[in-house]
Amino acid sequence: MTLEYKTTTQLEAAIAEAREKEKSAKAGLYRDGQPMFLEEEHERQAKAIETQRRQAIDAVKSEVQRRVQEIETELLPSDVDPLTTLTADDLAKASALASFIREDVAAGQAAFLPKLRGVVKSGDKPTRVVWYRYLSSLDTAARRGWSGEVQDLMTRLEAIVQPADRRQDALRERQTELGKIIMGEAATNFLQTKYGSQVIRTGRS
Repeated sequence: MTLEYKTTTQLEAAIAEAREKEKSAKAGLYRDGQPMFLEEEHERQAKAIETQRRQAIDAVKSEVQRRVQEIETELLPSDVDPLTTLTADDLAKASALASFIREDVAAGQAAFLPKLRGVVKSGDKPTRVVWYRYLSSLDTAARRGWSGEVQDLMTRLEAIVQPADRRQDALRERQTELGKIIMGEAATNFLQTKYGSQVIRTGRS
């Protein structure tokens, strides 16, 4: 299901609305501070209310994940091939390095991580460009399996070899904002599990 929400603020508001509806519906199960139904019926209705809240929030989370995946598709591959920024001499060196770097990347992140650290820290331009091209050519599923350090190194490497691109920066900013929705909801769920359903969300996560 695709929701008719366009901004991250509207998506966050949809989550807040679902929680507010749950709170209001559960309050309706009491009169003068006492349950209106016998215990079994009270529990049944409370669980039904929680299910409605969970379904509404899951729909928002699915929409957020869909939009994040769309952004990832736009970000990869990059619009500009860094090879076009190399001189003739650098291109010759990059060509000579290509097969070795391809083997390093194919060996997996545990094997290539030490070399990637060195490339990001002090590698020359053709070496960095070839590493970037081979890593960025991996499919999205493979990139999701990277450790946090590999992802950070790849981000730093991209910043080094890619010309500035305001559109890409804007897409990454959107991606970060969308990610905050999921993180905020996960934090709320953790607090409610730890401290009970009376936890009240205040402000923006």
